[in-house]
Amino acid sequence: MPPAPARPAIGVDVGGTRTKIGAVAPDGALTVPYSLPTPHEPAELAAMIAEQAARLRGLAHLDADAPVGVAVPGIIDEEREVVELAVNLGWKEVALGQLLRERLDAPLALAHDVRAGGMAEAAWGAGRLFPQLPAAGGAGAPPLADLIFVPIGTGIAAAVVHDGAVFGDRFTGEIGQVRVEEPFTGRTMRLEEVASASAIGRRFAEQIDPDAHSLVTTDGGRPAARAVVDRARAGDADAEKILFSALDTLGQALATIISSVGTLPVVIGGGLAEGGPIVLDTLEASISGRLGVVPTPPVLPSSLGMWAGCQGAGLAGMVRAS
Repeated sequence: MPPAPARPAIGVDVGGTRTKIGAVAPDGALTVPYSLPTPHEPAELAAMIAEQAARLRGLAHLDADAPVGVAVPGIIDEEREVVELAVNLGWKEVALGQLLRERLDAPLALAHDVRAGGMAEAAWGAGRLFPQLPAAGGAGAPPLADLIFVPIGTGIAAAVVHDGAVFGDRFTGEIGQVRVEEPFTGRTMRLEEVASASAIGRRFAEQIDPDAHSLVTTDGGRPAARAVVDRARAGDADAEKILFSALDTLGQALATIISSVGTLPVVIGGGLAEGGPIVLDTLEASISGRLGVVPTPPVLPSSLGMWAGCQGAGLAGMVRAS
């Protein structure tokens, strides 16, 4: 008997500042997408998700038992449905699955946001540019391309999709926590304190222009990388110094991953991916300079953009919800 086809699901991508919600079709199409501020108290977040799932069922004309996939940042034990650590949310050992199941009548799947985004990108995004293989397990799961997904935002993480599944355990891909040297001071810092989008803006303001108030966004008051990219593209030597040093440091980490798992395409997500060639070509050159005889894979932007995690959460709901 053939497996039952996947059915539409609700995708919820919990971020440190905002939570994205949308209805996800079996072909990846996203309808009624919107976002709301993220409550950091776990019970409040669970209540909001249940309330919005009920609202979205009506807006998107979904069945009452449409599965719900919830993607969360941090270190997630998906089988126990426990968020072991989520720094952006201030959580430690939160039984989020239990809190959600107390409020939801529909099937539920809890997922890691970057791994979920990587699966969505492999199925419905940049992965469509490459050969796709049947997904390993999961009735009705779409075929997936091999790739490395690296969203760059307030933090940095990576997901490796290979042979139809995400590679590794719940600790795999936390590259933002790797200790590196800050390029100009020599201080030991976490990679995401040097090369994340927020770090690029902060480092420019601290080291080059303390009065660069234009680098502060309204998204939680975090410094943004976009202004630095724009200045570098216009030939600002100081902006180039900060941007290129950040990308070179990130290139070191990605070259190590590539030399370990193979020459898989590197898909960059987050706002920094919208920087175009000055970001993507510079990062590819940094990777290439460290690989030696290993061929350099293509470095390209995410096709799903800021909604990859939401679509990935919906995909988790389709194939894993119970």
